[in-house]
Parts: sequence; structure tokens; C-alpha cells
Amino acid sequence: MESIAVGAERTLDVARLLDERAISPLQALVALLSALIMLVDGYDIQVMALAVPAVAHEWSISPAHFSYALAAVLLGLSLGGAFLAPLGDRAGRRTLLIFAMLLVGAATMITAASASPLQFTGWRLLTGIGLGVSIPNCNAWTAEYIPTRSRATILVLMNAAIGAGAFCAGFIAPSIFAHWGWRGAFLLGGAAPLAIGVLIFMLAPESLKFLALRRPLDRRIASILARIAPEVDASMPLRRPDSAQHLSRLSVVELFRPIYRRRTLVLWVVLFANLFTLYVLISWLPTLLQSAGWAADDALRGAALIQGGGIVGGVLLSLLVSRGLTMPALLTAYVITAACLVVFRSAGSSASWVLLALIGAGTSGGQLCLNALSTAYYPPAIKATGMGWAGVVGNIGAFVAPLAGGWAIERGIPALSILSMLSVTPLVCALGVSLMRREWQWN
Repeated sequence: MESIAVGAERTLDVARLLDERAISPLQALVALLSALIMLVDGYDIQVMALAVPAVAHEWSISPAHFSYALAAVLLGLSLGGAFLAPLGDRAGRRTLLIFAMLLVGAATMITAASASPLQFTGWRLLTGIGLGVSIPNCNAWTAEYIPTRSRATILVLMNAAIGAGAFCAGFIAPSIFAHWGWRGAFLLGGAAPLAIGVLIFMLAPESLKFLALRRPLDRRIASILARIAPEVDASMPLRRPDSAQHLSRLSVVELFRPIYRRRTLVLWVVLFANLFTLYVLISWLPTLLQSAGWAADDALRGAALIQGGGIVGGVLLSLLVSRGLTMPALLTAYVITAACLVVFRSAGSSASWVLLALIGAGTSGGQLCLNALSTAYYPPAIKATGMGWAGVVGNIGAFVAPLAGGWAIERGIPALSILSMLSVTPLVCALGVSLMRREWQWN
């Protein structure tokens, strides 16, 4: 019986071919390389915050001087994602990923030679641009190779690798600093993406769906099909996707029509406040913990617990959301986060580790949950516009966070007081979640 991927008119439907078959070694390779990209991206996002206390001590300056360097990577993420990542729709996913890995690797390694906070800022901006290019193209590359039945699970696990990379950074940083100093952490963070870029160039093909849509006569299509489905006749003409199914991007004004205005404002406030909380912690927690009297190694590992708790919390919250418990799950997570931030100043050493994990579960885990919620928050006609602008607003919160944390440190506010003050933003998130109507969550 002929495969359903081959129509009566003797054309080959690439999408159906990939969906009807078991995952091949080539497809598994794409998913693995994508997970490695996300892993090193998470490391490179976190490494600056881990290095700040050591660099500030070596240069005898206040950690607050590195506020702009910490914010620069987040600005770069936004710029790279907005202006360069879409080039993957023209030049190809693989091409953009190789470029991104070379840029991230080179910029991170050169950061090790920085001699001033200004130089850190410049190189971290370039690193962020590369990260902003890699993350969306990584998702697209993998999604276009993985069958529909497995796509959601694999993409969730792949994106969780960002948190895993940041978590690993916190636990290996003490050993790196002890043997090679803070510069060693940047050299390692630069070498890994360069190696992955070489592996992609040598081993991995361009997206088959991208080639079928953009370059149906490309000779690479036959070689890719030979690795995925060698029995298929690659000389058959390809059935091209129906581009009319892709909705055009609408104006942001649509999000403020009376029917959508309230839900838009609620989502934006929650995303801004949650990412503000998360990136104050990601950027400044190692410095704050050391200022509060923690040993340097413990401060680095404590910061890593934010990401570790986020991975576990994100999975648990996502399971509750999938069962229709979005409001109680998120509301509980944010209230617990706020309480943990307040109690942290009076907690003992053993309890502090538990509190950090719970704070990570509420902030980092909550963000994974919000990302999933955002895909179902608007009806299809304005979904792309709604998700795009939600990302913009969230990134503004992430960008402002390191600057606000640096401002508080520069004014001499005690570290534990800063953490207590930060409890306000999870409460704002809890208030926003309490205003979410059920019908907004499943459009």
C-alpha cells in the first residue's frame, strides 16, 4: 500500500512523510543538537551574573557598575530575535544557527579579555544578539523535523535545557573560578557554541520543510530524504505547503479592541512583573547572597537553585494547566514565591536552600507556564500578534530588572531587604492571575 505522503497526482508531501514515520536517527540528531544549543545558551545567559562578584573584587569596584553589562544580553536577545532571527525564513534555519553559534562563541570568548564594565557591555550585547537569533531558529528547525505526535513534548524538553544550562553553570562555576578564574568561565562558554556550530556544519542538514517550501529544486532534498526515508522516490515533485494558511501579522491596535483589552493588559502586567522578578534574581542573586554573608561557592550554587527549581516547577505547573487548573496553579505559585522572599531574611541556612528552590519554581517555572498559556490566550485571528507583543513587553521587564537591581545595590540597600522588596512583584502577578477569566485560557 502506497504511503499517504504520496498523493494520487504523484507528488510527495514532506510534512505528511515526516508525520507518518518513526523518528529517524537524522531527526534525533537535529533534536539533540538543538538541545545542546539551548543548554549552552542557558549557560551563556547566566555566566555574567556568576562572574560579577569575582570581577568586582578583582577590579576593586562596586558590583553595581555591571548593571548595563547584565542588561545588555537581554537587550541583545530582543534585538536579535526581532531583527535577525526572521532571516531564518529566507536564508534557512541551519544557516542562521551556524551564524548564531559563531557569534555567541566569539563574543563570549572575547568577553574574557574585557578590561572595563563598558567592554563587558559591548561584548554581552553581541552575545545576546546571537542568543536572540539562535533560540527561535532552534525551535523552528526542530519543529520542522519532528512528527506532530511528538513535537510538543520534545519542544518543551528542549526549551527546558535553557534552565538546565543556567543550573549547570552555577554548580560548575566554583570549580572553574578556582582553577582558571572568572575568565575561564567565559572561555568555556565561548568554546562550546563554537564546537556546536562546527558540528551543525559537518553533520546536520537544512530543514527539509524549509527547502520544500523555499527551494523545491534544491539538490540537498534528495540527500536528506535518503537519510530519512531511503525507499521514497526523491525524483517526485514536491507538494508545496499552502501558504494561504499563514495569517498575516495584524496591528497591535487589535489587541486593544474592547473584547480583548482587559485580557491584553492582564497578560502584559503578569509577564512584565514575572520576568522582572526572574531577571533581578538571575542577574544579582550571586552578588546579593555574598553580600548577605554567604560563601562565594554557596552563593553560586544558590543562584543555580533558581533554575533547578524552575525546571521542576515548570513541569508541575504545566501539568496542572493542561488539566484546566491555570488560575489556582499560578496563583498558588506566586503567593508562595512572595512569602519565600519575605521569609528568606530570617531563615536558617538549611531552610534557605529550600526557599530558593521554591522561589525558582514560582518565577522560572511560572514563566514556562506563562509561555504555554500565551499560545492559547488569543483566538487564531490575532494569535501571532498577541504572542509577539507579549514577548516584547516581557523582554522590557527583563531588560529593566538588572538596572533596577543595580540601582538598589548602589544606594546601599541591604541585600536581604532587596529580596524582601522584590516580593511585591509576585503579588502583582498573583493579582493579575486572579483577574484571568477561564475563557481567555483556551481559545
